Amino acid sequence: MKCDHSDGTHVGTCAVCGDPVCTECFQSLFNVVICANHEGLEDEGEWELIALYSTSDGSDNLRFFFDDQGIASVAVENEEGTMEVYVPIGEKDEAWASLEGGEAGDEMVKCDEDRLFFARQIGECPICGMGAES
Repeated sequence: MKCDHSDGTHVGTCAVCGDPVCTECFQSLFNVVICANHEGLEDEGEWELIALYSTSDGSDNLRFFFDDQGIASVAVENEEGTMEVYVPIGEKDEAWASLEGGEAGDEMVKCDEDRLFFARQIGECPICGMGAES
């Protein structure tokens, strides 16, 4: 269901699905806008980090891949300029399995301990400190 509020002011597009969002139906998630179609996912605690990229290009490609797989995802730039990709907790296993199949690419390092992929340029897992060359 797309936004059809004629009295709301357009505030942007949903970071999950790309649909237009107005002041009447927007929600905030990780300081980005999401639409009312993702009710129940506005709680940041319902999402889990799955990948870190040094540029938005990689995170955009991953989000398109997840969208094709029917997995919701959102990419957020953190304070250091790194792109963080999150998926709903209930979809993490499916997302992880699809990335283990090689979708993450050679430029990504897999941390099995934290179930996180990170760009080789980042150098180490931000959670456990495992190095890119480990």
